[in-house]
Amino acid sequence: MAWWHRLFSPKAGAPSESSEYKVAFCLYSADGKRGTEVRVRRIGRAYFVEREWVEGTTFKDRGRGEEIGPYETPEAAEAAAVARPWFSGGENSN
Repeated sequence: MAWWHRLFSPKAGAPSESSEYKVAFCLYSADGKRGTEVRVRRIGRAYFVEREWVEGTTFKDRGRGEEIGPYETPEAAEAAAVARPWFSGGENSN
């Protein structure tokens, strides 16, 4: 029965605090081809993920979809995201 307790204990399958986040808001470039999803982790830190337009209303994560951050606030993450040359159509904007 030890397996039963391991399987159904309160901690079993519970996500770690660092894996839970909520999307605070999404930003889009002026031409609508680049986007950024600003996320806030359960521990209060903000990150962003760069996203590229595919077609219609579909965006995919840029590169490996890695989060960039941490930042103290979602507003700080927003400022960092829009300051990147990629967001305004510069560096690697294929």
